[in-house]
Amino acid sequence: MSRPLRVALVSFYPADPARISGGIRAVTHLLVMGFRRRTDVEIHVIHCHSDIAAGRTASDGNVTVHYLAMPRRRIMPNMAAGVGRIAAALQEIRPDVVNAHNPSFAVAALEAGYRPVWTIHGIPAEEVRYNPGLFNRLSFALMGYYERRALARVREITAISPYIQRSYAGRTGARWHLIDNPAPDDMFDLPRRPVSGRLLLPASVIPRKDPVTLIRALAVARRERPDLHLQIAGRINETAYVAQVQAICRELGLADRVELLGVQSQPQMRQRYSEAELVVLSSREEVSPMSAIEALAAGIPVVTTRAGGAGFVVEDGCTGRVVDVGDAEALAGAILDVLSDPARYREFGERARAAADSRFRLDRVVGKYLEVYRAATGNCFGPLPSQ
Repeated sequence: MSRPLRVALVSFYPADPARISGGIRAVTHLLVMGFRRRTDVEIHVIHCHSDIAAGRTASDGNVTVHYLAMPRRRIMPNMAAGVGRIAAALQEIRPDVVNAHNPSFAVAALEAGYRPVWTIHGIPAEEVRYNPGLFNRLSFALMGYYERRALARVREITAISPYIQRSYAGRTGARWHLIDNPAPDDMFDLPRRPVSGRLLLPASVIPRKDPVTLIRALAVARRERPDLHLQIAGRINETAYVAQVQAICRELGLADRVELLGVQSQPQMRQRYSEAELVVLSSREEVSPMSAIEALAAGIPVVTTRAGGAGFVVEDGCTGRVVDVGDAEALAGAILDVLSDPARYREFGERARAAADSRFRLDRVVGKYLEVYRAATGNCFGPLPSQ
């Protein structure tokens, strides 16, 4: 019997799986759960980030997680310092294939002598628009540098949305593989106990997610549905922007109709989804929003803007509604449209779950990644021959 394929997943990974903040961490955690079910792979996760105070290694079955400590730096961003650390770890692990989930991680694999599979989760040129400040601009500039290096040399790229592939058209000669983000298995069996009028925004309170437009839409929609209220579940650590959001709630008389819940544990988020009548995303930039994927798997209709790749997740008029970015009136109209007809609402929910079942099942997504890994190793991927 041949030995298992040794795969290094170089990505952001949750230090505490019970409280996952960030889409990439959620996706990587799910992929690892899927790979645990396989006997034909050996997984090594490399997580190098300032949220790790002391380096450690944790093994469980066919999965080993390498937590690389990275002290915070003010001048040189951690991604630059981490390239060498990750390259050294890869040389020690000696995987058959490397799957890098960040441009600097792809460069680290290249410097370690590997031809990695690179999974692109976001577009730095778009994200920098919603992350002001000198440090963020410098960080995104450095990420852009690594992105250009990776685009020039990586030969296999997986994209989590057609939006990614379209955005990078003409910038690389790599072979593209479209692989959706997975939904957690338990979301497909989530008991639904919707509270009348409850809207859920599963997102951090940051400009890119644009909760302000949703709050303005809520004020408009409440003229017809006074019972509408909103829960926002996600990070609330950008204090200046959070204060701005709270001020707008007071201005519109919605202080008691909008709850900022902060980061929720996994059981808490399941309860939030269970009780939501509708999931609404008001983002100005998205690629493949996990919140929409999870909602569809639970059979919850989704109203979203057509920011980036969100419209590739939600099908307008079938699994929810898709409206223009920043249009509070249109967002309010879409919310009322979905909720106004019980029969149509049920049909949206049924179609949502069916669409999620065909696209976002974890075993199906893991199988697609393994197809790419095996194709990569079959095309002389793995460590480069010594020069």
